[in-house]
Amino acid sequence: MGRLDWKTHGRFNANYETTDIMATLRGRQTEIGERVEYYRFSHTDPNGDDLYDEGTGQGKIFVGPYRIPALHVVHNQGPAHDTTQGLYTVDNLSVTASFDALRKMGFTDQDIDHQKYLTDRIVYDDSVFRVTSISILGQIQNRDIIVGLECVQMKPDELVNDAQFSRWSQKS
Repeated sequence: MGRLDWKTHGRFNANYETTDIMATLRGRQTEIGERVEYYRFSHTDPNGDDLYDEGTGQGKIFVGPYRIPALHVVHNQGPAHDTTQGLYTVDNLSVTASFDALRKMGFTDQDIDHQKYLTDRIVYDDSVFRVTSISILGQIQNRDIIVGLECVQMKPDELVNDAQFSRWSQKS
């Protein structure tokens, strides 16, 4: 670790520390971490609707899957809600990963600032989840280190128009 006193030069600066942290996180993720499949919504799809970011013709187009190594994944089984159609459950997914892993798939700070991730999808435990929020959980001198992704399960009827997820739209 770097010195916390007045010395501002030398080997142990913020850049050295964050680079070392990223390398350590990559090692941990590779050895004992889990992986999620991340699909990015194609904002440049020529068939997409400009106003609503919805696909036309073949449905929405996603780029991926990117196999993201995660530090920790929590899949929470949702409670049963009694509706007029019967019991309805929605699971939640929390993923903790290094920002470096997301950056390698082209993710930037701007994607978080402008909430471009809101149309992205994650596949985990043979279920499809919609990304609802991304939080920066750790930062050193404005350099993002750890991120948390919160997701909500998508039901088969929500996936019918997305050709890439047709396998999951057939589930009952």
